[in-house]
Amino acid sequence: MRFNTFGIAASSILLTAASAFALPKATALVEPMGMGYNIGNTMEVPENPTNWGNPLPTAGYIKAIKAAGFNTVRIPCAWYSHSDALTQDIAANGGTADNGSYTHVGKASNFTTPTIDANWLKQVKDVVDMVIAEGMYVVLNSHWDEGWLEDRVYEGTANPRSGSGDIANSSATVKARQAAFWSQIASYFKDYDEHLLFAGANEPGVNDPWGSSGQWAFDDSRMQILKGYYDAFITSVRSAGGNNDTRTLIVQAPRTEMDNAPMLSTSWPTDPAGDGYMMAEVHYYPYQYSLMTADEDWGTQFYYYTGLASTTDQTHNMGWNVYSKSIDNSALGTPNQIAKAFGELKTMFCDKGIPVIIGELGAIKRTGQITDAANLKLHLQGRALFYGEVAKNAKANGIVPYVWDTGAEDDGNMTIITRQKGTYEILDPDVLNALQKAYGQEGNNKSNLDSLVNENEVPETADGKGILITYTSKTADSSETGTLRINLSGTAKDLSKYVGLEIRMKGEVASAGPCTGASDGCGEYGWTSMDLFMMTGSAWAWFDASLLEQADQQLDATTFQTFKVLWTDFRTEPTGLNSANAIGLNLYGTQVSGTITVDYIKGIKADGSTEIIDDFDKKPSTEGTASGKIVAISGSGTDAIKPTSIASVSKLQVNVQPGLVNASFNATKASRATAMLMNTMGQVIAQQNINTKVGANEIQLNTNFRGPAILIVKQGSQKNIQKINLK
Repeated sequence: MRFNTFGIAASSILLTAASAFALPKATALVEPMGMGYNIGNTMEVPENPTNWGNPLPTAGYIKAIKAAGFNTVRIPCAWYSHSDALTQDIAANGGTADNGSYTHVGKASNFTTPTIDANWLKQVKDVVDMVIAEGMYVVLNSHWDEGWLEDRVYEGTANPRSGSGDIANSSATVKARQAAFWSQIASYFKDYDEHLLFAGANEPGVNDPWGSSGQWAFDDSRMQILKGYYDAFITSVRSAGGNNDTRTLIVQAPRTEMDNAPMLSTSWPTDPAGDGYMMAEVHYYPYQYSLMTADEDWGTQFYYYTGLASTTDQTHNMGWNVYSKSIDNSALGTPNQIAKAFGELKTMFCDKGIPVIIGELGAIKRTGQITDAANLKLHLQGRALFYGEVAKNAKANGIVPYVWDTGAEDDGNMTIITRQKGTYEILDPDVLNALQKAYGQEGNNKSNLDSLVNENEVPETADGKGILITYTSKTADSSETGTLRINLSGTAKDLSKYVGLEIRMKGEVASAGPCTGASDGCGEYGWTSMDLFMMTGSAWAWFDASLLEQADQQLDATTFQTFKVLWTDFRTEPTGLNSANAIGLNLYGTQVSGTITVDYIKGIKADGSTEIIDDFDKKPSTEGTASGKIVAISGSGTDAIKPTSIASVSKLQVNVQPGLVNASFNATKASRATAMLMNTMGQVIAQQNINTKVGANEIQLNTNFRGPAILIVKQGSQKNIQKINLK
């Protein structure tokens, strides 16, 4: 017995096949689906759904989504990284990742028949079942997942991602993998009724690089390749039996951009089920308002929404034009633009019997960037207006909107319901109120605007400001990262006139290992380390240097210290310094807690003089275990300074080969040393002792473990730590 069209749940979530009867058409689902919620940064995380800081969804969390007035949930999901296609592509890359965050798929194998791990299918099913048990609808998609499809919408050899170099792609291979994945997914869920919808991709082509002539063109030839991927998706689902004959399927505009929706409309795929069983998908992030984190010469960030303009910060009002020095009321994200764009979607798709979903929408919360209390309140009120405007226009045009949720609770988040602490409270009641009212609900959640403003208000002093970073681990059994990131713009982008950076800070961080006693072999090896990082050039090349080998030993809790890092101190000396995109700090560790106050970051010139790059009048972004706020610093720049030389800290030289880790290091005295490898769960996976001699020493560790790990070499009270990736 299946659920009825209006979401009345049966007593069991095990649904019986009813393939002899057609499921309701897509248009019949729009009204009962109502407004939607994304479980973001979770099931779509490659290989491990908890790697980005969120726990697996629980029944309590799903109930909280339902109680908040949502009636449909989008589950971004990974499939490739939970299949043997991953293993095949790793082998094709010589056993290594291709570059940075785009792992394994630099050189795809010709493997076309991947099998999804059965345990992963069961894990996804558990989440789907919890959502349907609450009478809600589920959109289950195929997300980015290391770009196996998203970054491969082309044929032949091209440069599909900025900085990746030329990569050869066979669209036939991608199409075959798409067919294989969806055949398995659809077969596994074949007996589910109309409450389960499938979406064939996420944002195909969104990572296309930008060059001097703009973004890589998404022309008709690429649209035909993408259409082929959709044809494979549709055919595989329709052939899988059960209720898949007429299940509602969703396909995406190129890059899921509204401007590219006409391209999808004119190349609409053919559905064996006939007309009426498909939907179109676009996303809505008006960049300058929703995502932009640094002003550029071509335009500024928009902090204040239409109707709530700031009189003291005019250049950050919605629609500000840097050329005309005036407001453009048709700019992306304004009420006029939303009404026009959503009306065009209705004409293009909905009026033809093809409903549309806004699969993702949102705008970041800028509580750290805006230090004036009155302006911060305008910004927060405006965010609620924006969400309400999108929801109102979606409902009026027969479109289903899904708010994006990352689970993060720090500055820059788009989270409405908390989940990382297991409390499932409303983090953003004002935005939720606006959404609920657009859908005829009460919208009477208690506002937290005033408390947010008071919490982030900066005392006015003549001495200066800095940023207070608080580190709070979210898990007890894995390593985590807290990031402070400064996006550079204008003259600050050119670091080529410097030979290094100087950072002034104080604080105290502590780490307790994931085990509690020495008897279990790892209790004493809780660890912290801090890196200075930077990204440069059009390729956003990554460079990093160890800033603190042991932060809790080298930082002073009460007195500011200066830390100097030269370009020659980086693990690989930075290039492209005339076009630096970002610099920042990453604090790594297990169960890390504490605070650091950063006064400034300066550039060091060849003559030894320095000049300010950032003195934190406005807070940069923080991520992971880090959260921050601007604070007043008494006597900024004049405190007694205890210099610390990073160059004096001994460094590990590490060579990683399949099954082997070779490390060399310098010892200042002859003594006993221990080298160990620790995985991200805090478990020691290999260990070796060595009697060191003064000067250079080498040690080798054997392991069959693959993936991220920490190498620790301990000699007396000194520990040298380095993050590595085991092959």
